[in-house]
Amino acid sequence: MITIIDTIRALSDWIEGLFGEPPTTKDITEGFERPCTYIQPGTLDTAVEGGLRHDTYTMDVIRFASRTRSGWLELLEWQVKLTEALETPIPVRDLFVVYPEDVSFDLRREDMVLIASLTLENFQVLPPADADAETMEELIGVQEIGLHGSEPVHPRDPGGDRPGRHGDHL
Repeated sequence: MITIIDTIRALSDWIEGLFGEPPTTKDITEGFERPCTYIQPGTLDTAVEGGLRHDTYTMDVIRFASRTRSGWLELLEWQVKLTEALETPIPVRDLFVVYPEDVSFDLRREDMVLIASLTLENFQVLPPADADAETMEELIGVQEIGLHGSEPVHPRDPGGDRPGRHGDHL
């Protein structure tokens, strides 16, 4: 299953590709060099809906300008860059992407910071609860083969390559 951690890592890689530097992992109280970007996860809501897991994440991508007194134009340029980049999906894993929705921007002149707030929704098919359980037909088939004098062959492994067979457990 794809988790919020996978999504944050993908968003971090995406930001590094966009801004040319990875997001900072330092908290504001620890100090950091400007310009930099910080990812702040917000809420995570998870629901199960008809065999699907539905995760909804809110994230803030916070971009600090290089200077605290000036840099308004720099922030506007970053907003344009983010707006254009958010029009395409963000790859998380092979064949799995997220599409940012409900994107909003907050430019704060007093701190020279741009905050892009976005919502990411993730729908995944849940594996069956008993995916590894054997069916009754498989169990009966194994029992019948064993009653007729030959070595039982597991229906999911007709070649007999299951671990623990033919002395492999020794």
